[in-house]
Amino acid sequence: MTAVDRIASANADIFREAPPAPKRGRRFFLYLVLFLIVLVWSFQGAKIRPGELIEGIPQIGATLARMLPPDFTKITDWKSYFMPTELTLAELFLPAPLSDAQARAKQRWWDNIFPQTVIGATLETVQMALAGTFLAIIAAFPIGFLAARNTTPHPLVYRGLRTLLNFLRTIPDLALGLLFVAAVGLGAFAGTLALAIHTATVLGKLLSESVENIDEGVVEAIRATGAGYAQILSFAVVPQILPDLISFTLYRLETNIRAASVLGLIGAGGIGYLMNTSFRTFQYQEAAAIVLVLIALVMLVDYLSSRLRNWVV
Repeated sequence: MTAVDRIASANADIFREAPPAPKRGRRFFLYLVLFLIVLVWSFQGAKIRPGELIEGIPQIGATLARMLPPDFTKITDWKSYFMPTELTLAELFLPAPLSDAQARAKQRWWDNIFPQTVIGATLETVQMALAGTFLAIIAAFPIGFLAARNTTPHPLVYRGLRTLLNFLRTIPDLALGLLFVAAVGLGAFAGTLALAIHTATVLGKLLSESVENIDEGVVEAIRATGAGYAQILSFAVVPQILPDLISFTLYRLETNIRAASVLGLIGAGGIGYLMNTSFRTFQYQEAAAIVLVLIALVMLVDYLSSRLRNWVV
């Protein structure tokens, strides 16, 4: 018997020993038909019309042509930064003794002018994402334990927090941004609050599910030593969820960088505000440069978080 014959014989034995294929009853085909009906209904509701897309391709090409070449003048031209003439670069960027007039000029430039530049808005986007994620993890960490079935102090706390998390998580961060813009005005503060609340609800839900999936044997072993609630969380639960906690937080940080740029479209600070202004004033080449800066920022954050995740987790 050749090698090919032996392989064919082994495969035949495998198929003979394999369990029979499950029988598809009428219910399976009924569900399949219902799924196809829902899928067709979804496509109709989404108004999927490939013909219009094909007809619009020239318009897409024309818009992209207006964006080329990207205009990086606002980044490279020193005049775009409107440096105060009464201050040197060292006085502007470093702590130094200044007169009252110079101190006011320095504060005015950092507060009002620098955030309107591309570099300033990019840094503000990063600041919003970092601050929002940090505030969110502070809130989500205790919520994760209280909203988990196996660590909640009372079933009412569990149900109440799960309901609250599900409710708040359904509110888009853009809608939260509009609410906070109305409450605290335009700027990065409104965007940071929107990011913090939306991220806290997502992280709270993910952490609570991570807590529910821990190895209960470790918890029982710690409890058998007479440990209290806080000690059980510290020595049995936290070490098990720590990799998930770090991974979820880094993922949300990446997401918040993108979300912060979108929040800028409604005036909640960040680079999105400059991008929206450039598009609305038909400065397409300038908008293209801002888009490229945003792409580079997202790629950089993705790379750094991936390295950090591999190092920590």
